[in-house]
Amino acid sequence: MTIGTPIILLCLALSAAQSYAADRVALLIGNSDYATQEMSLRNPGNDVEALGNTLQELGFTVIQATNQNARTMQEAVDKFGAISKGAKMAVFFYAGHGVQIGGANYLIGTDFNGNSLQALKRSSITLDRVRDVMTKAGPDVGVLLLDACRNNPFSDKGLVEHGLVRMRGGAGLLIAYATDPGNVAYDGQGKNSVFTNGLLDHIATPDLDVRLMLGRVRQQVVLETDGRQIPWVEESVLDEHSFAPGLPNSSPKDEITADLEHWRRISSSSDSREFKTYLKTYPDGLFATFAREQLASLETPAATPLTPVSATFTQADPQKLATALMALGHLKEPQSSDLGPALDSYRRGLPAAETATPERLFEDAAQVSVYLAVTTMQRLRTDIIALRSVERTLTIAEDALKQIEDIARSNADALPVLQQARSDIYDIYRSRGIILRRLDQSRSYYDEVLARAVIFFPPDIDASIVNAASGSRDLDFANAQLTQDASLFLRHVSQADDSRKGSYQWLADLIPPE
Repeated sequence: MTIGTPIILLCLALSAAQSYAADRVALLIGNSDYATQEMSLRNPGNDVEALGNTLQELGFTVIQATNQNARTMQEAVDKFGAISKGAKMAVFFYAGHGVQIGGANYLIGTDFNGNSLQALKRSSITLDRVRDVMTKAGPDVGVLLLDACRNNPFSDKGLVEHGLVRMRGGAGLLIAYATDPGNVAYDGQGKNSVFTNGLLDHIATPDLDVRLMLGRVRQQVVLETDGRQIPWVEESVLDEHSFAPGLPNSSPKDEITADLEHWRRISSSSDSREFKTYLKTYPDGLFATFAREQLASLETPAATPLTPVSATFTQADPQKLATALMALGHLKEPQSSDLGPALDSYRRGLPAAETATPERLFEDAAQVSVYLAVTTMQRLRTDIIALRSVERTLTIAEDALKQIEDIARSNADALPVLQQARSDIYDIYRSRGIILRRLDQSRSYYDEVLARAVIFFPPDIDASIVNAASGSRDLDFANAQLTQDASLFLRHVSQADDSRKGSYQWLADLIPPE
């Protein structure tokens, strides 16, 4: 399902965008009409037009280039590099055919009409060149959006790999692929591709950081394709950057969103005051049980001086130790030096400090991770169902609004009904926004828990940890769904590795059946 940009929010943002975005530039290239008929695509030109219009409304200086050959694409990239120097935000978007050859990505010009890799290279520009031009220009943030993984006859014939290869950017760059490396993106059944539809739905959301915006795009694509297409992001971006300016009272929150935001801020804290504040604010919060555990551990009085840590700790991997201590809330920053105070804090929470070993630390951290992951997974699944329900309601309401607008053009008596219908649409959009913000928090937090668990989880961990994770916590693992979710998290940990970093592949497993 595709939901258009909320017109009421977009219109409100326009006047603010004019002053907000004096140094915001974009180059959009869309190649649809290839010389080789079997390569022609329906939507890249539409994608460029729709995204270009939206970016212009948000105050961007936009260069649009459709049906370009290698030479004209390169000229457009060079022009883009010149106007991107010192910009606050520079955006490059490509829709069309792209292939990987020898570890490099090639964006194919429409003049290609051959059957060899040499001809393919001559008719293409490399993505590395685009990245280098943007890096040299040095905008505050550079964003590369690549809807370039359509299927093509070369991959079908085995001449090249499917999709694009992973490419790392530099500092200040974010690279978003329409799908994960080696896979194919959908051109879409309507006027735009699935990925571009996601961009159009979320790019104009006021004051939404670009990383969260792309998180929503990835989420939408995964849900719309039932996990068959999973966008991928590589980023090394500092600070927050949004495509659309913020508006007063444009981001309504609810208690669950605030709870998630608060917990994510303090989850790795070793300051008991922060957990007291959380429990005072959210005594029945999603993570209240774990907050009470952390508080009890942090306030355990030091008895006799601790004996030095055993030699097994000094021989263990410091990154694994640091990450496990972070998962348990004994270390705030991901440092691997001077772990002594954090280890002492962990050991004081044990019945007998001398029983502490790296293996026990990793197992304790794994148990906590299972608890946090399952709690978050339950929230994710609930909000995905709620989002689908709201979007179905919104589709019906938008169809009804169009009919009422048609009637009101010739019948003034329908104007009050029209006003109410528009108010109802706005309320539905606000409800949708609240759900999306909850999903932003829970989705990002689950990804954090998973990324940490991958580092320190024992290699032989199995489902026996599920019962241990319940312990004194308010989780009933006799509940079949909780047991399944815990086992699912273990599977996500076992399947995750650095090659999957940047992907929300795990999200496909949380799609509820229709």
